[in-house]
Amino acid sequence: MIEPEVKAAAEILRRHDIRYVVIGGQAIARTAATATHDIDVMVATADFSWTLARLRTDTALAFDWEDHQLARFRIKPEGGVPLDVINSSAFAGDASGAEFFRFLSEEGSTESDGISYATPEVVWYTRLLTKRWKAYAEKIVTNVIDGVAATRLGQVEDIGRRFGMEAKLRERVAYVREELARPEVASLVRGR
Repeated sequence: MIEPEVKAAAEILRRHDIRYVVIGGQAIARTAATATHDIDVMVATADFSWTLARLRTDTALAFDWEDHQLARFRIKPEGGVPLDVINSSAFAGDASGAEFFRFLSEEGSTESDGISYATPEVVWYTRLLTKRWKAYAEKIVTNVIDGVAATRLGQVEDIGRRFGMEAKLRERVAYVREELARPEVASLVRGR
């Protein structure tokens, strides 16, 4: 089942012929329970400025703010649910944003009801590369408690190697593994 917020975002993006992949909590929700209602979508770097220009003209959206890697809109018919549009270059490392988006759309996502959703390991990869990575590390721990296999952390490292981000990810993935190994967390993972 498609969440109404995701469906609304997909309809808007399709109306403008925007290529995107749902990433973040809504993508994780395909595998494990989450409490997220916002929608994060990643677009190709070459399409980022064009995408934002198109979306600013859509009357179903309210524009909030933009930096060079991220823009926030709100979906009016869905009560102002945030729609974050992310530039793929932020996660491309040594490659181009186009290469990362190609990986995301061809290998790092699955399609359901006509919508592409990033796999959990891609979501975790992007989360661990943000400035707020420790807060996202806690979300990853929660995802594992809620049923996403911790073995996917190895795939996060594989993505890091592929895009030259291995060194930056090393300590962050180790932090998540340490959190998962804490007795109180490990017992929750075993008890599911």
